[in-house]
Amino acid sequence: MTIPDLNIFRLAIRHPRPDAIKILIDTGLIVIAAGAAWAVSFGQVPYPGSPLPFVSVVLCARLIIYFGMRLHRMTWIHVSRHDVLRLAISAVLGPPLIAFILAILPPPFTLRALVRPGLILLTEPAFYLLLFSAARITVRGMSQSSHRHQEQAHRVLIVGAGAAGRALAFQIQEQEPNYQIVGLVDDDARKQGRSIRGLRILGSTAELPRIASDLKVEEIVIAIPTLKPECLREILAICEPTHLPVRLLPPLSELMGAHLKGKVGRTSLREVRMEDLLPRAEVNLEPEIVSRYLEGSSVLVTGGGGSIGGELCRQMVAAGTRRLLVLGRGENSVFEMVQELEELNSSCEIIPVICDVRDRPSLQRVFKRFTPEVVVHAAAHKHVPLMEQYPSEAIKNNVLGTLNMVELSLDHKVESFVMVSTDKAVDPCNMMGASKRVCEMIVKAYATQSGANMVSVRFGNVLGSRGSVVPTMRRQISRRLPVTITDPDMVRFFMTIPEAVQLILQAGALGGQGEVFVLDMGRPVKILDLAYDLIRLSGLVPNQDIPIRIIGRRPGEKMHEDILTSAEASGAKKHGPFYMATSRHVVLAELLEQIEILRVASQQGDDATIVSTIQKLIPEFYRTVGDQNGNAQSNGTQLEIPIREGTRN
Repeated sequence: MTIPDLNIFRLAIRHPRPDAIKILIDTGLIVIAAGAAWAVSFGQVPYPGSPLPFVSVVLCARLIIYFGMRLHRMTWIHVSRHDVLRLAISAVLGPPLIAFILAILPPPFTLRALVRPGLILLTEPAFYLLLFSAARITVRGMSQSSHRHQEQAHRVLIVGAGAAGRALAFQIQEQEPNYQIVGLVDDDARKQGRSIRGLRILGSTAELPRIASDLKVEEIVIAIPTLKPECLREILAICEPTHLPVRLLPPLSELMGAHLKGKVGRTSLREVRMEDLLPRAEVNLEPEIVSRYLEGSSVLVTGGGGSIGGELCRQMVAAGTRRLLVLGRGENSVFEMVQELEELNSSCEIIPVICDVRDRPSLQRVFKRFTPEVVVHAAAHKHVPLMEQYPSEAIKNNVLGTLNMVELSLDHKVESFVMVSTDKAVDPCNMMGASKRVCEMIVKAYATQSGANMVSVRFGNVLGSRGSVVPTMRRQISRRLPVTITDPDMVRFFMTIPEAVQLILQAGALGGQGEVFVLDMGRPVKILDLAYDLIRLSGLVPNQDIPIRIIGRRPGEKMHEDILTSAEASGAKKHGPFYMATSRHVVLAELLEQIEILRVASQQGDDATIVSTIQKLIPEFYRTVGDQNGNAQSNGTQLEIPIREGTRN
């Protein structure tokens, strides 16, 4: 008796009608198991008659169980322990049915004349389970072996041999024939040298460059969802000499999306993002409060075509907003955002509004026609060097535009108003920050006097927002240009676009009378470290593939930013992951008097009057000075930063 040729097993999975082939193979295995059980039970004992009646009864009984449990529909390539359990259950069900059939049939379909009739009912299911399991495991093993030895298979090294790493390895082996896992690395000394699913744990992460070179690895996957940002940065630094793409298995909260259905697989991998390297976990605020706040409302978003305004619109539609006014003065950005929102097929009415917040009559018509209930004012000039060159434009757009929005919101009895500000408004040293601080004062003064629900939200640097430092550096890297840094010791607070939008929505839901909401953004990040990380995430080596150069601070730039003034910090209240601070009292009449001076000065282009007026409004305002074109005062040299090794604090 011989095991069927393995080519039959290959035929079972490649044939156009694989179920028919599998049924034929399984029928043969049932006959072989019955014959083997007969031979083992009675091979040494004289017995009358032929084993054929017994084999035919076994075949009949087994096929009834086989089709009843739909074993012919079982996959062979992806057979699992659950499938083997089903086979074991079918094996146990066999002897009672076989004994029943033999009991009701006349001779020669009987075991009464045999010396040990019970023995064969024990040996038959054992042989049956052994042969059925062996056939399926053999097919699975051959399938995986053929995948591993494909010359074109993409060679992958997994970092992390924990539960996530094992699950990822399982999914790739089972479902990705074009990917070959060469092994795993893990810093746990107890795991090193062991094997998981036929894959060796080859060493620690420190040995990763050598392992990748020896085994001709083509991609590195970090499969540690709980990895802290500083540890991730260390691993990326270790991976840097390999020049290989590095992908990441994201945190469990991200994996549990409905489209992934909880499975850990290659499709769930993604590039390492800057958000993964922030020195804190990404903040998620309370979506239930936001949904109650926005559901069924009519909402106006200024700057709706921008990075933050656009994400605001997306989340508002998702929260059940009844009507959404996407207001902006750039027709292309508004058009593209409206097109994107309409593709979401929601019940929300999307209305594009081309309007400048400085144009009060046009704004008046928008408010009168659509009567918004919630207003989020995100439109603003935000580039520090440009506003240093054009202070009048900072006043016109930021200050006067905000004044228009606040007064019209009060005139039309808007239920909630949120103004987007910046951490540069704290002890400002530039026109952009100073203008936003005046905007906060406008919100505070009107909210205090009227008792209206009006608040400000103060941001740090928003990763990925249009025109910010990250896109600028990425553009330089993509063009293989030097990455320019103004000062190697400059630090900034960073937050993601979703965090920024959640903070806006949470602030609007909680409301207040002129308070300032600020996210707890952890510790600040060095801009130089940001440059190193972005270059490494692009698969390049800092100062080898891409130089990093110091060009000197630009006008209006601080070495570090603060999120609260000293007066605000003493009375700020912590609400989960954000602070709510009360700014100093502002007398509305006095504020409007100074704003009128700013209005006239901005129309006349009188920068000196603008600066002196703002200094009266904000005593702590001080302005750095550039040349007449607004350029930085530096010595004109560009310093190249030496290569750093390991983790940077």
